[in-house]
Amino acid sequence: MAVFFTSTARQGAGSVPAVPGQTMGRGSTPERKVGMITPDCPRCGRALTPFAVMLRRNRWGGAGPAPRPEGWWECPGCGWLGCERRAGAPPAPMRRLEGEDGDCIFCGEEESNVASEPHLREDGLLGDWMVCLACGTSNGRRLGPPSR
Repeated sequence: MAVFFTSTARQGAGSVPAVPGQTMGRGSTPERKVGMITPDCPRCGRALTPFAVMLRRNRWGGAGPAPRPEGWWECPGCGWLGCERRAGAPPAPMRRLEGEDGDCIFCGEEESNVASEPHLREDGLLGDWMVCLACGTSNGRRLGPPSR
C-alpha cells in the first residue's frame, strides 16, 4: 500500500531521523514532495519509513548539516534498509556492516556504516558503495577479485 506526503513544507523537527532511532535538530529534515510514493519493503511488504542521512563533514564556510541527495528508507517491521539513488527507482538494498567495517573511519561513530550489494567494477574487481549514516560520508570500496 502506498502512502503519500501531502505537503511540500519541511517535515517537523525530529520527524525523519538522521540515523534510524535518533532524532535530528530543527530545520535539518529533507523536503518531501506532494505525491511522493512510499515504497513497500521487498522483504516483508510493509510500508517503508523515510529517513535523512545528513552530510556533517567538510561543509564549506562552516555550513550546517545538509541532507544527502539520495532517498533513504527503512522498514519498521524487519529492519530492511534501502537507498533510492535515482528518483522513481526502487530503493537498492543496503547492508549494515559489522565489526571494524561498521565503524566510520571519518567520524569514529561505531556500527554506523552501511554498504551496497557488491558489484563488478570497471577494473574487473568487486566493489561496493559504503555510507556512514552518522556523518553522511560515502566511499567506494574495492573488495578484491570476483570469486570463481
